[in-house]
Amino acid sequence: MVSLPVLVDGRAATLHGEEGSPLLGALRAERRGLPVPRGCDDGACGSCRVLVEGELVAACVHRLGAVPPGARIETAHSLAKDAAARRAVTTFERERPTRCQLCVPALVVTAVALARRGGKRRDAVDEVLEDAHCACTGRGSLRRALLA
Repeated sequence: MVSLPVLVDGRAATLHGEEGSPLLGALRAERRGLPVPRGCDDGACGSCRVLVEGELVAACVHRLGAVPPGARIETAHSLAKDAAARRAVTTFERERPTRCQLCVPALVVTAVALARRGGKRRDAVDEVLEDAHCACTGRGSLRRALLA
């Protein structure tokens, strides 16, 4: 059993679980199920994306043992007010207002990750969308939102 001290959305937390268990379960247990959504459990939907030390990861496949002690973990909850995130979500919701919204937290995290890398280049957007889809819309709406 691992007890891992980290910062989640800027506050001290201790994640618990087996070293090989997914980060998602430990985050959801620590935050009582919020704010990281659970979707596919194999990284395909991207809904559980978080930043671990600035690296964009799917928390359902990223292992707890791969998170260094003291790591800074950022979720959509803390990143939602970022200008890049707001712009991407506004663009996406304008185009797809009636969809399920399961991919929106990942859109927030991905938009911030791209902005911090300094790029809305099409190739950078395509790279981060390789393993994330919106079940309702595919990648087109997500791509347009991230390029906004």
